[in-house]
Amino acid sequence: MYGNILNVTALNNYINSIFRAEELLHDINVAGEVSGFKVTKGHAYFTLKDENCQIACNCFNCAKTYIPKDGESVILKGSIDYYAKGGRLNFIVDSITSIGKGLLAYKLELLKAKLAKEGLFDIAYKKPIPLYPTDVCVITSVNGAVINDIKKTVRRKNNIINIYVKDVKVQGLDAHKDIIKAIELVDKMNFDVIIIARGGGSAEDLMPFNEEDLVRAIFRCKTPVISAVGHESDVTLCDEVADYRAATPTAAAEKVAYNEHELKEYVARCSKRMKSALINEVELKAKDLNSKVNLIKSKVMLNYMQKANIFNSYAQNLKSQIEKAISRSELRYTNVLTRLTADNPLGILQKGYWYVSKDGQAVSSAKHLQQGDTVSLKTYDGQLNATITEVSNEI
Repeated sequence: MYGNILNVTALNNYINSIFRAEELLHDINVAGEVSGFKVTKGHAYFTLKDENCQIACNCFNCAKTYIPKDGESVILKGSIDYYAKGGRLNFIVDSITSIGKGLLAYKLELLKAKLAKEGLFDIAYKKPIPLYPTDVCVITSVNGAVINDIKKTVRRKNNIINIYVKDVKVQGLDAHKDIIKAIELVDKMNFDVIIIARGGGSAEDLMPFNEEDLVRAIFRCKTPVISAVGHESDVTLCDEVADYRAATPTAAAEKVAYNEHELKEYVARCSKRMKSALINEVELKAKDLNSKVNLIKSKVMLNYMQKANIFNSYAQNLKSQIEKAISRSELRYTNVLTRLTADNPLGILQKGYWYVSKDGQAVSSAKHLQQGDTVSLKTYDGQLNATITEVSNEI
């Protein structure tokens, strides 16, 4: 008669399992009006309603999010929860956004989360701002006070930096498209840094700087970009994606405008220190060189003396050998001369001997002569001819 009968626990647990399994009921955004908002022990309990329905809401540790007022239109981010034990359906709130700021603020939060997830705001992609830029391009309106403030701030410290201005719309419909075209143009012109600037304004006035296309254009820019939009309390997506966020246009000018005089003084000090260091280095090298030169001289002199001693030894030895050779030659000469002198016929003739020849032949014996022969007689100082009148073999 009753079919399947469930107890309350089984029924509530079953209902709870259905809610937990339904993905569309988790991490959702719901808009409505706050009613009966109260905080107990750090947790907020209230009702969210519209003209037709309402739902109970719990926000644990509500200090971490926006605190609304009764009657305020808000957007809640959270999940549906079914409290099985009490049999109550609740919306567990993770964050609260006031629609009092406008639906644009909510859309902006969603866009910011999307772009952040893609990594467009990651610090790893931030390009460093040059310490000493030469050419700076300011993308802003030439009719506003911003560009004058930037120029004035820069010129107080620096007359070297070249400041170029690209005139764009900074407010109103399609202003972001004008800025995107300017960025794509000047990014090809080899500037050291680009400043995107405008003065303060309402949230609606600054909305062009929250456009997704502009954020992506800045991210693609190869030139370092400084965002200087609004006042210090104004934070746009342009600020998030830029390589450097300046609280104000004046702060952006301060960032790029290095102090020219301080730099010159610093360079002069560095030059003086370098000169001093160079002189010291030269003196040290000169001392080291002189030491090495003296060492080389000492080695050369020592080597020279050693070689000179060897040469002198060789010379003395050679001289001794030459003198000995000369002495031996003189002795041989004297001996030969003595022998030659002894064997010289003239020497014999000087002793009173005569050289006798007949018909050009020497006469060595009296037997070779006859009476009437004609002979030649030669002595050391002359010659004479004679006729043999008698031949005797007796001595």
